[in-house]
This record gives sequence, structure tokens and C-alpha cells, in this order.
Amino acid sequence: MSKYITAEEHVPDDGEGETVLQIRDAETKEIFRTRARIAKEPSRLDDPQPLSVVRGPHENTAEQWYVELVDDAVDEDRLRRIAREQQEGSNVVNTRSDDLAVLLRYLVEADHYESTSAAARELMFERLADAHPSLLEAYDELRTEYEADPLREALERE
Repeated sequence: MSKYITAEEHVPDDGEGETVLQIRDAETKEIFRTRARIAKEPSRLDDPQPLSVVRGPHENTAEQWYVELVDDAVDEDRLRRIAREQQEGSNVVNTRSDDLAVLLRYLVEADHYESTSAAARELMFERLADAHPSLLEAYDELRTEYEADPLREALERE
């Protein structure tokens, strides 16, 4: 059974429920962000794992909570590397699927979408939001970092 640690500042104001949480694996010391459900009572979760919520100036006061990981942890270093590589490469995604092309073209011709690329983007983002919300949230934060730093952009062009 895994044991996790988080700072009180990462626990949402409304306390229990589903949230994106920054936690540390007590054994491996790995820090990651993941979508999780948290509760003070283990009976409120389907697969509760111990979660120490620490607080105080030295984080030396801990309260026992429980966490249930909802989706996979996001490897932020990998995501950052891929985003950097993508800035230098093509943004074309090709599924090489006649079936998908037919279905997307149908949706466009039936006036559900303006283009096949718009349909593909919207449908993929909807599916990603359902299946991998932590990945979208981590990428959104990363993208905001890159968009907000004109100095980094200037230096990367050199």
C-alpha cells in the first residue's frame, strides 16, 4: 500500500472531494500532480491510500487523511520535453485511418463542424478531458509558462 504526503495548501478549501492534487510518494520521494479524491474517512473512498496532510512553518504537524488516485500521474519533465520538441516540429497529426476520415468528413458535411481538423480537435480534447484531466491541467500550466515568458522565447530563438 502506497503512502502519500501533501501540504495543507494543496488541499482544496472545500476539503473532501475530487481535485488535482500535488502529492509526494513517501517511499520514492517522487512529487507529482494527479487527479484524486480525498477524504478524512477511508470509508468514503473506494480504494483509500494513506495521505499525510502536513502544515505549519516547518510542515511538522500532520493530519491523517486518505487519497484515491483517479488517473495517472503526469510526468511533468516528459511533458515539458515534448512541448519543447513540438515547438520545433510539425503540428500535423495523422491517424492514417480511412474510417476516421469518412466519419469526420460526414460530420463536417452535416454542418456539425467547420472542418475535419476542427472536429478532430474538439473530439480529442473532449475525450482527453474525460480520460486524462490531470494531463490537460498540467499542460495548461506548462503552456501558460511558455506563453508568459517573452525572454525565454527570445533566448530559444537564438
